[in-house]
Amino acid sequence: MRRVSLGKVRVMENVAVLKAQEDDPMRYFWYGVWVLIMVVSALPLLGWRMPALLPYLPLLIIHEFAAFAYVGHTLFSNIWAMRIRMTQPKDTGIWARGMLRVMALSITGPTAVIVPLAGLQLTEHLGGLMINPWAWDAYFAFWIMAGISIVPDVIRYGRNRNAGDPGHGVASGAVRGLLALVLVIYILVCMVAKTSIFAEPIIGALGLR
Repeated sequence: MRRVSLGKVRVMENVAVLKAQEDDPMRYFWYGVWVLIMVVSALPLLGWRMPALLPYLPLLIIHEFAAFAYVGHTLFSNIWAMRIRMTQPKDTGIWARGMLRVMALSITGPTAVIVPLAGLQLTEHLGGLMINPWAWDAYFAFWIMAGISIVPDVIRYGRNRNAGDPGHGVASGAVRGLLALVLVIYILVCMVAKTSIFAEPIIGALGLR
C-alpha cells in the first residue's frame, strides 16, 4: 500500500508540474528572448564582422581558458548532477539541481558569451569568418549548440520554475547534452585540422560571396 501511495504522490507531482508549465504566462516572452539571441548571434555567419579589441595573444588566452572552463564544467558537472538526480533521494536531487543552477548562471552563461566573442575577434586577425571556412564552421556549430542547449538551459535555470522537481528535464537534457558533445568534438576538429564541411555550400547558397 505504501508503494502505491508513493506512486500516486509522484503522479500528482508530475501533473502539478505540467499544469504549472501550461499556466506560465511568461513563456512567450522567453521564446521571444531565445529568438532574439539566435538572430543576433547569427549575424557573423551572414557577414557581420566584429573588430578585434585586443591583440592576438591575449585574445587567444582568453578564448582557450574560457573554452576549457565551459567544456570541463558542462561535461563533468552535468554527468555528476544528472546521475545524482536520477538515482538519489529527492532532497539530494534538489540540492544537485540547485548546484547546476549556480554553475549554469556563473560559468556556462558567461563563458558561452566570452568564447564566441573572443573567437570572432581572433578570426578578425586572420581576415574574418568568410575567408576562413573552418572558423565559420566552428562558429556555426557553436551557434547550433547555443540554440539547442546553452540558451534554453540558462533561461530555464535562471527562471528556476521547477526547483522542487529534480527529475524535471533530465531526459531532454541528456539528449541535448549528447548533441552538444558531438558539436564540441566537431568544433575541435575544425580548429585542429582547419577543415570545413558546411561553410562553402551554405555561404554559396546564401549568395554571400
